[in-house]
Amino acid sequence: MSRSRGFKRVLPIAAAMTLLTLGPRGAEAADASPDSANVAAQRDIADVLRGWFRRPVRTDLEKELKPGLSLTLLPSVGYNPSYGAFVGASISLGGWFGDPATTNLSAGSFGASYSTTEQISVQFKSDFYLPNNSYALKGDWRYLDTSQPTFGLGSADPAQAAYPMDFTLYRLYQTVYKRVKNSSMFVGLGYHFDRYDEIKDERADLGEATPFSLYSAGTPSRTQSSAISGNILVDTRDNAINASQGLYWNASLRFDMLGIGSDEDRQTLWSDFRTYFRLPGKTRHVLAIWNYYWFTFGHAPYLDLPAIGWDTYGRSGRGFLQGRIRSTDLVYFESEYRRTLTRDGLWGAVGFVNLTASSNSAGGAFDAPDPGYGIGLRLKFNKRTNTNASVDASRGQDNTTRFFFGLQEVF
Repeated sequence: MSRSRGFKRVLPIAAAMTLLTLGPRGAEAADASPDSANVAAQRDIADVLRGWFRRPVRTDLEKELKPGLSLTLLPSVGYNPSYGAFVGASISLGGWFGDPATTNLSAGSFGASYSTTEQISVQFKSDFYLPNNSYALKGDWRYLDTSQPTFGLGSADPAQAAYPMDFTLYRLYQTVYKRVKNSSMFVGLGYHFDRYDEIKDERADLGEATPFSLYSAGTPSRTQSSAISGNILVDTRDNAINASQGLYWNASLRFDMLGIGSDEDRQTLWSDFRTYFRLPGKTRHVLAIWNYYWFTFGHAPYLDLPAIGWDTYGRSGRGFLQGRIRSTDLVYFESEYRRTLTRDGLWGAVGFVNLTASSNSAGGAFDAPDPGYGIGLRLKFNKRTNTNASVDASRGQDNTTRFFFGLQEVF
């Protein structure tokens, strides 16, 4: 029997469990948000807890790993409708490796969790900018012992049956970017490795023809992809964790090759574009737009095909289970309206809509887009880096409300 129908989409947190260090905090660093001219006027969860305990409270484990860089240790306890109850821990890193005046904000996370459905997740994600933006490092390393249903290729039809699958994933993605002179553009080379082991298609094992067995012309128990990539990165955001203006574009062309360990020669094109507009008003209002293209050329393994929720941070497709929409080519669009609810920035809210267009066969036409929508609440977790704790209520094609928890904005 499949251990669960799906894998957790974002790293949930229990905000009430974030007391890590009681003691002197010292002078506050400058707020990462340009909207706050005075840090003292802004509040985060540490300020709230300081009032409760009548002692200084810190949300970072160490104030400084090096100038401007802090570490946060969080328990991870919660529930996801596709994953079950889980417990674990995460470490989030945020701040600057160099002078904030000349170096972009860096962010990274390491987390491990275990669920009541016996799923294991160990993940490390990084978006680091070295001093003076000389280099950028982007990583996505994962070990997943998990299960997830598949519904075939193309749009999300509520009448489609689920086909449970178990698998173990070993992933190592690492890209190194070099800044182009003194611009906001970087060019880089990357390596991308995915190995799916112990693949088990339950209904195929019972003799049924399933989306996996039909696409794969059988039921392989292992697939492996090994690729090098050429990459372009442009980043003018004012804050990589919670942007209020600027844009971000990351494009990658990957070449999977037999000669370096891939099962087949093929190519993958990825383009991720985000832009942010600060709207007029005394209260902070931001319109954020996210669009990505994910195309495959050649015969990619079924579990490597573009799918909702399988972007780097697993944040796309709120309203759908991870992997609910899968295809050879995917186009995704999301727009989110963000605003603060209190003058001190402690509370905020968002409203969002998304559309996913997917093809139902290799090189085939796109189906009608699948919409998702929802609202969310934000609590300022760290005013220094402008990091929010979030909870979103969302719906997709099946009109089921799903809740997702996270630290940092979705995009």
